[in-house]
Amino acid sequence: MTQMIGRRRSWLTFVLLLATTAIGAKAQSMPSQTTPAVPPPAFDVASIRPHKSEPHERSHIWSSSIDGNFRTMNVTLKALIQFAFDMPESRIVNAPSWTSSQPFDIDAKSTDDTLNQRLHDLPSDQAKPIKLAMIQSLLIDRFGLRTHREQRELPIYELVAAKNGPKLTPSKSDGLTINHGRDHFNGQGITLPLIAQELARDAGRVIVDKSGIPGRFDVDLRWQPDDALPTSTDAAYPPFFTALQEQLGLRLEPAKGPVEVLVIDDVHPPSSN
Repeated sequence: MTQMIGRRRSWLTFVLLLATTAIGAKAQSMPSQTTPAVPPPAFDVASIRPHKSEPHERSHIWSSSIDGNFRTMNVTLKALIQFAFDMPESRIVNAPSWTSSQPFDIDAKSTDDTLNQRLHDLPSDQAKPIKLAMIQSLLIDRFGLRTHREQRELPIYELVAAKNGPKLTPSKSDGLTINHGRDHFNGQGITLPLIAQELARDAGRVIVDKSGIPGRFDVDLRWQPDDALPTSTDAAYPPFFTALQEQLGLRLEPAKGPVEVLVIDDVHPPSSN
């Protein structure tokens, strides 16, 4: 009787194994169903032409997050990469030398009414990433740009109080306002970590707040850019690092730390229009 039960169990196990194998084989033979990849947003028409720079000529980028238009004049590819990937130029590595010397004029447009309307209707902080993705697609398509991000140990700055202490005005504002140009930085209701983040593009390195100063402040910082003409109004102000100490009572100490960089894997001059 015991032997009969054991044989029945073995037979049932064998049948179950056969059924499982058959089901598995059928599942493997069925074609897998994948969701089609959604193409990234892109410009429908784009003209890219080399620009012949004149002495002291400035660069311009016209790009609003609320429409599908993008224009540049006298802008290098490295500056375009900086703009499109929201990455400081000092953290873009392995770029060929011509990407910093040859400027371009670009005129790109989207003719997709649905996309244009979406950009128009979205809040600017939601529309901006879409617009930047369109510019990235343009660089990939026309310049063959290939990149990846990685962490590297690089020189950075640490933001600390100057020898005579900070010169910061406590803010009476309930909100946050930032006005940042090539020769000035104004902020209302701003914290020290945010000041460090904003000024990194002017210092050319990542800035880490090590001041230990809490609170929100109103700041007004003005300096002379390195490329300012002697006769310009900018010449009335000190260089950036000096202005930071004299006007805000803060200074930048050199250090080293982990920094995310954008590595250029491949790029070539633009394809024809």
